Amino acid sequence: MSTLPGRDHMSSSAPSLDGKGGTDSAATVGKSTKRTGPSYVYYRLYTKLGAFESNHALYCNDRFIGRIPSKSFVPPHTVASIKWSLCKLEGLSEPDKALVFTPLSSPAPKEDSVRLSLYAPSGPGLSEQDLIALVVESEKRTKEVSQSEKLPERSVDTDIHYGETHQHPPHRSPLKACIAKVEGLVTPDHALYKDMELFQDMNSDTAMSDTDAISFQGDTYPGSDEGDPVALANATANTDTAATNRALSDGPDSNFTKHARLTYTGAFKACDPTWLSINKDEIVYTDGVIVSMKYSLNNEFYPGYMVINSKGEKGFVQQIYIAFD
Repeated sequence: MSTLPGRDHMSSSAPSLDGKGGTDSAATVGKSTKRTGPSYVYYRLYTKLGAFESNHALYCNDRFIGRIPSKSFVPPHTVASIKWSLCKLEGLSEPDKALVFTPLSSPAPKEDSVRLSLYAPSGPGLSEQDLIALVVESEKRTKEVSQSEKLPERSVDTDIHYGETHQHPPHRSPLKACIAKVEGLVTPDHALYKDMELFQDMNSDTAMSDTDAISFQGDTYPGSDEGDPVALANATANTDTAATNRALSDGPDSNFTKHARLTYTGAFKACDPTWLSINKDEIVYTDGVIVSMKYSLNNEFYPGYMVINSKGEKGFVQQIYIAFD
């Protein structure tokens, strides 16, 4: 059986030190609590509106799972230190306001003084099945980071629940806000957000309160049955979405005069035809208008630009992969 990345098998026994065969208990104890081979920390990033992509993604088609070598974390490995390291490596600000949840289903964040072992055979953050969740104030980056290595694809058969990918821990965030972000609608900081009303089902007479926090950890919750969906009334599209629709039109491209360079290589068009497959250091042209585009593989919206490449192909490219000279 193959091992997961960063999860090398370890010997369960050690040769006897007395030359009589068998195993030596002292040697076994000494080697059973430390991982052999590469060690990594696995995590997800969240804001109060839900999950967002990592700059150190594990998979090319699921960039919500991040992975960083354990040696990149400055000791001592307390929660406070881990928050600081993750925010620095991801280019995120205000690590002192960040929260760490482990496991993802934890009802409360870890205290800053709690120490996590980053070199044990198993434990919080040491596999993608036991992720650390970092909840930050804003997903805005203080710097742009691009990955140069080719990433593997995550199996599309993997069963992932909504709450694992979109709701921030403790997985009791307002459902209306989560839907608004995923669907590209106005979010809580917009004046029109309060006019949208969320109903628990199609027969409800009263809208749910914005303060209602719903857990998605169980088997049954509002919207869990496709035959009995929640209903969002007065839904208002984000203005960036309208700009995207204009950019996708078949109108003239005379405004695409801004010279830009791509900083990443990725076959995004294979998963969504409105996105452009890109090559690092390729020169493209854009109108410089930031738009918001949904990626059909995960139904998340991302800021970026409509661009035209050297082949004359027009498509969407994420903002983090564009550099203006």
